[in-house]
Amino acid sequence: MFNIFYTLLCFFAFTLLFKPCNKLFNSSYIFKILLDYLDYKVELIDNKELPDKMIIISSHTSIYDFFIGIMFYYAYLHKNYDTYVLMKKQFEIICTPILMFFDKRFKLISISKKNIEQSEHYQVKKGVTQQICNKLRKKDKSDKYIIFIAPEGTRKCVDKLRSGYWYIARELDINIMYLGIDFSTKNIVMEHPRKALETWDDEQEEFIKYAKKYVPMYPERCYWTKDYYSSSE
Repeated sequence: MFNIFYTLLCFFAFTLLFKPCNKLFNSSYIFKILLDYLDYKVELIDNKELPDKMIIISSHTSIYDFFIGIMFYYAYLHKNYDTYVLMKKQFEIICTPILMFFDKRFKLISISKKNIEQSEHYQVKKGVTQQICNKLRKKDKSDKYIIFIAPEGTRKCVDKLRSGYWYIARELDINIMYLGIDFSTKNIVMEHPRKALETWDDEQEEFIKYAKKYVPMYPERCYWTKDYYSSSE
């Protein structure tokens, strides 16, 4: 059984070691060791196949998805990319001091209810989404960055996705990559990067296809895996 407390304890212990160790050697090894110690197996893509800019999406049923994702990021991606994570404002207050302590390349973009406006045609957080696009357009074209987004927008079970990531990918012409975290097999899989699909309906189907492949920590909180336990009996 996945030991939540033990994983968090390990995570925070290793983050405290990250900054001083980074001066002595490649500290990504710390997080690779941590993932290995927690019995996670990682399926990587060759670095040559990774674009300079991409949006990483994944299903999100618990805050522990975030911690496992961060371990993966610091183990394999942080040396090459600036990283932006969309996060509700209350969690930003907790997470920013911890993450900024040991890596200034990691940036949180907070979302508050005041920013959220529903589009007539798309379920887009217009204010936040457009602000992100405007901010990233100002970056140098040679800069490399990742945006982490959970399209469900909540850890609760919902049957509708938010299209912000699709809008950003099309607006900025950047690739999308699904990061599969399977808590039943302890596999972390990088799906191949791709362009955003032409219509939002097609894009939703593509996300759902990937979401069904990986069992989240709480399958009952993901609309597309909520029957996992009953179907496996």
